[in-house]
Amino acid sequence: MSMEVGAVAGMRFVKGASKAAKLVLRHTKHTLLVGDQASAFALSMGLPGPTNLSSPESQAKWTNWKEHGCQPNFRKNVVPDNGCGPYHPITRASELETGHSGSDIRGIVDTSSFLANVNTWSKHISRLNHDTISMTVIDKLGHIAAGTSTNGATFKIPGRMRVQISGHQ
Repeated sequence: MSMEVGAVAGMRFVKGASKAAKLVLRHTKHTLLVGDQASAFALSMGLPGPTNLSSPESQAKWTNWKEHGCQPNFRKNVVPDNGCGPYHPITRASELETGHSGSDIRGIVDTSSFLANVNTWSKHISRLNHDTISMTVIDKLGHIAAGTSTNGATFKIPGRMRVQISGHQ
């Protein structure tokens, strides 16, 4: 039993996060590589890329989202300085009208529906439509491998960690 683990997170321009995680497992003494360096490692180990992972459909969806004040998104209990941020914590009910720093957001954000949009969006997340998947398999010899991926969330907060883990016993 080796209990070895390999993982990557925050990779860009490289398909095959599970393959990259397996390369970390097999070819390094590390557990996790992150960001541009994870991408560089994957490319140096022969994975194809760099590749633009955006489709015309996803670009159009993103443009439409930006044009509509970046709603819905994965933020909560915050108010933007403008439709797409920067965001500040809501500490008083009056900040929904005036913004954290006192800047007036009326006319920029439809304050009557801002929280309703956020609350409606959160009600649509369930076990049937979230963005994390995990699998564990056991072969005939009893070897165990596991993988988890948290990619696929539309309009996620920039910097949200996408992790692919590959384990081996």
